[in-house]
Amino acid sequence: MRWFGAACFVNAVGTGAYYPFALLFFQARLGFSLSRIGAGLTIAALIALPALPLVGRLIDRFGPKWVLLAAALMRAAAFGLYLFAGDFWEFVALSVVVALSLRTEQTASPVLASALAGERQQGRWLALSRSMFNAGFGCGAMLAGLAASGRAADLAVVGAANAVCIALATVLYLPLAGGRSMSAPARDDRGALAEKPWRHGRFRAVVAAGAGLWMIAVAVESAMPVYVMRRLDTGPWVIGVLFAMNTALLALCQVPVAHRLERHRPRALVAVGAVLHIGLLGALGIAGGFGPGTQVGLLLFGMALYTLGELISSQSLLVLLTSIAPEHRRGSFLAFNQMFVGLANAVTPLMVTLFLDHSATGLWWVLVACAVAVTLIGRRSPKTAEPSRPAVPRSRHDPKERTTR
Repeated sequence: MRWFGAACFVNAVGTGAYYPFALLFFQARLGFSLSRIGAGLTIAALIALPALPLVGRLIDRFGPKWVLLAAALMRAAAFGLYLFAGDFWEFVALSVVVALSLRTEQTASPVLASALAGERQQGRWLALSRSMFNAGFGCGAMLAGLAASGRAADLAVVGAANAVCIALATVLYLPLAGGRSMSAPARDDRGALAEKPWRHGRFRAVVAAGAGLWMIAVAVESAMPVYVMRRLDTGPWVIGVLFAMNTALLALCQVPVAHRLERHRPRALVAVGAVLHIGLLGALGIAGGFGPGTQVGLLLFGMALYTLGELISSQSLLVLLTSIAPEHRRGSFLAFNQMFVGLANAVTPLMVTLFLDHSATGLWWVLVACAVAVTLIGRRSPKTAEPSRPAVPRSRHDPKERTTR
């Protein structure tokens, strides 16, 4: 558990230091408009998507650990080479590698957590992985927000730090067990058909909700720093404060919240979490009409609601995804999910950069509509999508609970 948690944390520190400043980094390095950079990231993400079914099969066959290691090494190398990219198509080629490796990591990591945890501890390990990722991402974003001045030299250091952190995470993954998937049980033709993720209606509903929430998260993380620095009067320091607040709440509350929500239906919790996301989106949409002090208050209150929504919805989605997927096909099912997450990840940079260049405030109202759509999907998805049994033990006297907390 310590090695797994440390690897998740270190990996996320680098990602968090880099991702919120990615648009500014690419613009400083390449000199392109935000719209062109967004188009390049979209092209790269779309090119990477067709390889994900193969990634799922590799995870099912060889286990998640080795696939996770290969993906992390690829991503570290690509981020290092970003510093030497000289033209647009070099940038796109490296972005294809980054997009594929990132989708692979996000497929393999929950599979590895589930394999290491066992059936009864699965929910708690998933909460731990989310907690460590969120803590690391927020710490990295906070440090970068305090250190980066917008100059090209500072942004280059942020990119190099990301590559180093990802490389270090690969070392921390090594002591973990391989986590190979179990062999497939005997089944008839109907059972084989049910093991196709695109044929599984319950799974498709969860995938759609997750893709919508991912689009919101990517837009907030990439657009909010640019929007605050260029459109509001608060100053860039508020970016670091907002990420620090998000970090502290996610890191401290993810596991306890997951434990206390285990008796509630994950399907309903996804809808509740989506509604709470609207707090920050609405605050960003109306903040421009107020003075600096009111802007800060609105953003802090909105971030509190948004973070609570993250705590509720992210854990519930992970529990649903891993519970519905057959254990020996979990890699393929989660790879199918990552195809739609990747599609959202591909569309979002282009959408964000177009809005930032032409109608920055309108971006937040489009994301509000997306959150409403996720809420409707969560409320109307089949009730049979609920896990057949709680993923986290209910006993308050479980001796492992104290260690996890």
